Amino acid sequence: MSQALPPAPRQITGKMVLCWLIAFFGVIIAVNMTFVYFALDSWPGLTTQKAYEEGITYNKTLENAARQDAMGWRSHVAVGPSMSKGTRILTLTMTGPEGPVVGLTVQARLRRPLGDGLTVETNLAEDRPGLYAALLRLPALGRWQVEITAQAGDGRTFRMDHEIQAGGAK
Repeated sequence: MSQALPPAPRQITGKMVLCWLIAFFGVIIAVNMTFVYFALDSWPGLTTQKAYEEGITYNKTLENAARQDAMGWRSHVAVGPSMSKGTRILTLTMTGPEGPVVGLTVQARLRRPLGDGLTVETNLAEDRPGLYAALLRLPALGRWQVEITAQAGDGRTFRMDHEIQAGGAK
């Protein structure tokens, strides 16, 4: 009987090494280019349109933040589940060192973090002491950034950014 010989091992040639290197780095470059495409397409990178002007007045921004912290006010924002025809209730709870903060003029600006241009602005009315509410209709589900501006009768202003989730899952 004859025995079957094992196949001869392939020889590694220069062409084979070159092909493997080109294939390896080709895959790496293709994946990186895909990541770059999606990164640039999904987030513009800007949080403000006036970065230079805001940078010049940054000390004023820090003073305003310290003044706001000294007030001791805290805020909590929530959005209720969808009611009829997609209407939701946006609520803001304002508390201070002495309890609920009353008598504020409150404005809210909701925008999508995706930068898709969807923006909703509304005024919140005081429902009960320290609780402000507004009915609103969000044009899309998902994450929303809420910029709150609350102004007291004596001119004090409170600004805070919150994030909410509007959707069927939460």
